[in-house]
Amino acid sequence: MSNPLVSVIIPAYNAEKFIIESVDSVFAQTYRPIEIIVIDDGSTDGTAGIIKYYKTKKINHNEQTDLIYIYQENSGPSKARNTGINAARGEFIAFLDADDLWTKTKLETQMNYMRANPEISLVFGDMMVFNEQGTLVDSAFRKYGYPECDKKGKVLNAFESLLIRNYVSTGTVLLRRDCFKITGYFDENIKHAEDYDLWLRVTLNFEVGCISEVFRLKRIHNFNLAKEEEDFYKSNIYILRKIRKDYSSMIIDRKID
Repeated sequence: MSNPLVSVIIPAYNAEKFIIESVDSVFAQTYRPIEIIVIDDGSTDGTAGIIKYYKTKKINHNEQTDLIYIYQENSGPSKARNTGINAARGEFIAFLDADDLWTKTKLETQMNYMRANPEISLVFGDMMVFNEQGTLVDSAFRKYGYPECDKKGKVLNAFESLLIRNYVSTGTVLLRRDCFKITGYFDENIKHAEDYDLWLRVTLNFEVGCISEVFRLKRIHNFNLAKEEEDFYKSNIYILRKIRKDYSSMIIDRKID
């Protein structure tokens, strides 16, 4: 049986310093995706030139995996990811930030899980933080706790537990593209925690799975968007109010106050 197609979407804004390492970590996967789509979100540095140069010097990569470059005016990560989703050919979608890395067997492990569990629409895993010196810090699951799962790794009461804490790291996610037909895409009005909004909608409609392995290596540096804490928390409040308003009937059915 042929391998299902996976599209990898990398939004990039002024990512010249790290983008090659990120792309290399995808090309190094033991399960090769059909394409890597880099969405340049209005970069003013050398991001475009680096990706174009990479394409010309890494021709051998393209025998299995296409490297696609798309430019858009600066609009934020939500629109960048949506642009990538609309351009993608894969049955499965995965996301990676332009300054982060994947562990080598990330896609292979998740695709094996999805084959074995066809009722699962999204699977995610653990994340390890590393600093500018390359030092690994504690993993997210060890630091904040592991979501409650059954023996197959299906997250129990996923929506309810996600309301308490966002344990889904976007760079670890693999999901079936068909999910977007029901949930819609990333909300382009949200500039912070836009991923949390989508994962809440996914868990309202689908079963999700969790694998305890580390799939994402998150780079901590001075330009991380997540450092804007006040805006991040304001976005979380907006998201929770939005979910309550737009999905009140589904929430009532779940007996959530």
